[in-house]
Amino acid sequence: MLGYLASLLATPAVAEPPLTIPALAGDRLGGLVLPVEPRDGPIQLNSLRAWTWTVDNTKRLLLSGDVEIFIADFSFEGELAVVWIDRIASDDGPINQIVIFLPEVTSRTSLAGTGPQGRNLLITGSSRGKVGLNTAVFNPTRPMGQDAILDLAQFRLSAYVSDLMRSKPIMQPVPELVDPTPAKQWAPTLGGSLKEASLAADTLPQATGSNDSGWLKSPQGIVAFSADELDFQTEEDENILLADGSVVVSYRPTGVADTTGALRLAAERAVVFLEPGTVRDTAQSQLSVDQIRGVYLEGNVIAEADRDDYMVRAPRMYYDFKTDQAIMVNAVMRTYDRKSNTPVYARASELRQISSNRWKGTDVNVSASAFFKPTLAIGSRSVTIDRVPGGLNEEGAIVESSILVDAKDNTLRSGDLPFFYWPRYRGGVQDIPLRGVRTGFGDYEGVMVETTWDVYTLLGITRPEGIDMTIDVDGYSKRGGGGGFDMAIDQLGHKASLDLYGMYDSGQQVTDTGLVQDVPKEFRWATLWENTMQLDPAWLIQTQAAWFSDSTFVTSWRPDEYRNRREYETSAYLNWQGDNDSLSLLAKYNLNDFLSNSWLTASLGYQTEKLPEAIYQRYGDSYFGDRLSHSWDLRASRIRASIPSGTEESNGLRAGTYLDEFGRPLPSWALIEDAEQFKYMRRSWINRVSTRQELSYPIKLEGLNVTPFGMGQVIGYFEEETTNPDDTDQLRFYGSGGVKLDTQFQRVYNDVENEFFGLHRMRHLMEPYAVVWYGAANYEPEDYPNYDPAVDGLNTGGAVRVGMTNTLQTHRGGPGRWHAVNWLTVDTNVVFSTSDRTERYPYTQFFDWQPAYSQLGNFFNSSVEWQVSDALAFLGNGTVDFDLGGFSRASIGMEINHTPRFSTFVEYRFVEAGESKILSLGANYEISDTYVIAVLPQYDFNQDKFQSVRADVTRAFPDFDLSIFVDYDSIRGETRFGASLGEVNF
Repeated sequence: MLGYLASLLATPAVAEPPLTIPALAGDRLGGLVLPVEPRDGPIQLNSLRAWTWTVDNTKRLLLSGDVEIFIADFSFEGELAVVWIDRIASDDGPINQIVIFLPEVTSRTSLAGTGPQGRNLLITGSSRGKVGLNTAVFNPTRPMGQDAILDLAQFRLSAYVSDLMRSKPIMQPVPELVDPTPAKQWAPTLGGSLKEASLAADTLPQATGSNDSGWLKSPQGIVAFSADELDFQTEEDENILLADGSVVVSYRPTGVADTTGALRLAAERAVVFLEPGTVRDTAQSQLSVDQIRGVYLEGNVIAEADRDDYMVRAPRMYYDFKTDQAIMVNAVMRTYDRKSNTPVYARASELRQISSNRWKGTDVNVSASAFFKPTLAIGSRSVTIDRVPGGLNEEGAIVESSILVDAKDNTLRSGDLPFFYWPRYRGGVQDIPLRGVRTGFGDYEGVMVETTWDVYTLLGITRPEGIDMTIDVDGYSKRGGGGGFDMAIDQLGHKASLDLYGMYDSGQQVTDTGLVQDVPKEFRWATLWENTMQLDPAWLIQTQAAWFSDSTFVTSWRPDEYRNRREYETSAYLNWQGDNDSLSLLAKYNLNDFLSNSWLTASLGYQTEKLPEAIYQRYGDSYFGDRLSHSWDLRASRIRASIPSGTEESNGLRAGTYLDEFGRPLPSWALIEDAEQFKYMRRSWINRVSTRQELSYPIKLEGLNVTPFGMGQVIGYFEEETTNPDDTDQLRFYGSGGVKLDTQFQRVYNDVENEFFGLHRMRHLMEPYAVVWYGAANYEPEDYPNYDPAVDGLNTGGAVRVGMTNTLQTHRGGPGRWHAVNWLTVDTNVVFSTSDRTERYPYTQFFDWQPAYSQLGNFFNSSVEWQVSDALAFLGNGTVDFDLGGFSRASIGMEINHTPRFSTFVEYRFVEAGESKILSLGANYEISDTYVIAVLPQYDFNQDKFQSVRADVTRAFPDFDLSIFVDYDSIRGETRFGASLGEVNF
């Protein structure tokens, strides 16, 4: 046999042009050179039965029964294998290339680490040595009736070759497992086809009796048995075999196309019901399937199946070989959902297996927990559990097998306690309808219960790929009830989200500023929409919408979003992006006449509508041999200011948020639109065009970088910009320019060695820098509306900034693992400005990248980062304002990683403008894989009390994470405590 196979491999494969190699067809290896290093050793193929045929210069084989394939020192085993072999020439002699497709892989005899386990593996390898075939039954022809498995194998090889041609493969040192996902199941059948496999793998199909008919009736199936005691009884119409003590019954189909797999039954006692007739085979402890009517087992019965990875335990079972059904009483079934890679446990008072892929049960609890009383489970009156085979979808992609549950009269249960009912559930076992639960108590909400539910699971419909929908059902003892709908889309080139929420509200509320108010409306709502579509690599479209029932909904119900979220807006944005230019169109209109962002209230105090705005921008055009860089933009805008309506109190703001014409706090009863900053602001639409030109000319001198730069902007208004009769100029000019200088020095100290600070050698980098800048305009920027900070937020005056960055670098890690670390980084700089500078805000800061946006003044700034060790780090920064005569803001902090599971930090922050002095501390301690404790207190030295305290204890369960929390906020004057159920992973 060795000589026969070697003679078929004598002719080397002929290479084809790289774009049309014959291997793309999947039925041969012509033109393909596998990216696998050849091993020194033979290729040996062993099986009970083998079919061989030739396609061009490729030897094709189908192996069946106890298949063993050795590629040098690597082995692969299974019951069925499709093989391609060809030979290519090399400078070191001929190389045998082999590709193997194994529908199911085992590793009964392989040494640890040398044999894989899984399903539908494509294995590629090569070797220098002989090729041998050892088989009991040899058929030198293409097999009949095996088109389904051969088509699937050829499809896998074709896809693999196509992927190789589209990428730059990396040479593998050992045989490669291509896409070795262990759950890609597909059951080939005699006379089957690729099209039928594709249709069978459609979205969440149910396993049917027809697909599994005869799952215990394999005509070549063998049942073997063993026990401590055997007693054979003959009767006229039936023979009975009694087995007692350590009973093992093994069912094994032996047909080539039979994919049911082995079934092992173990019990204390068993009764085997046989057809009347000969008793000859019982002496050999094995029977053919057609001789058996049924098997009854009792006493700690265990049933295990190889192919479907399931196990059932029960006190009594009966397998009926004539009706292809099994009945288990008080059974516990364990199987796996390969999509989620989680175990599935079903406990039932009665469980019937009606096919190899389907079970039906009554009074069933389904969970992902092995405990007798699961933490979280689905309890149902009746359940059908289907194992959906893997296969090919309509696009030809191989899909995972999965577990599908169809249950009626369902309750969610925590232990024995049912807490939610719904009539029908159909879906994957991982798709339990409950997504999360949060409960607790708040001073202004009372007892809170907030729940999130999966829409698809509740409706019993299939979840589309990339689309998620949930509903919220909430209740508050002091406020009422609420509900919402959320949708998220995440597909190729398309992301979107919809947030709808409404509630009947009552009682009192507290805003983020601490104001206690009567609830303004009976029914309140929030509507949010965001959508991003990448039409192609150049075109992008984004839309968003924000609409709230009243001005305090966000500040009272969503305080974290009020503090941190980007601007709520309703807009449509279209952008084209070229290599170094872009064109965009924006339409922005406010559905609300109030602000719902704290940072926007504290800065501009209003929003800007743009209907529309068109912008063309061009970046980094180079001239004079890449020495001069030019960037510019052109904008055309139709804009107006959207000033909040109502008073500070009605908007949930404290008095003094806005100022009157004398610079005093605006009374809480006064209209916001009467504030001084809106005195001359137009409420009507304004049309304007603007352009900006930026130039830079980098010069590299000996050890010194010098970069002169300049910027000019022109704004033309078609109407007067403000209602101030003294402001009649409709053309605004702005210009600025300066020069940047920087250099670098370094020195290396090879003799530095300090174990305590983790120092091994040291390099000192010194990087001095300076900026000189001046800006001027034909108007005073702070006296005019700031519609768009990118255009209107420019400042005038002059400034000089001088500073130096010092960096001390060292090596850590030890021999063979050395890596560079910035041990200490100190940046210090000082800024001096002219007296004609623009002063918009109380905080000074300087931006090197565009000084025109800086908040100028006379100040000193410093920042420090000290990585004392891998576990200890210090951070600090501060600004000393010379005009104020002291610190305007500063912070200093420390972080310690005591162990990989325990870390703490401390930080002190000071802001002069708000007289804020806050000390923050935090600790996170993973006590074990089960418990995590986190504490975050903040102390206010001005108020001499804790500003806030947050503490969480998280307990990890098999199905979810449970967090118990206490949250105190002195600004809101509110204390909350309760528990929340994290994302339920059922």
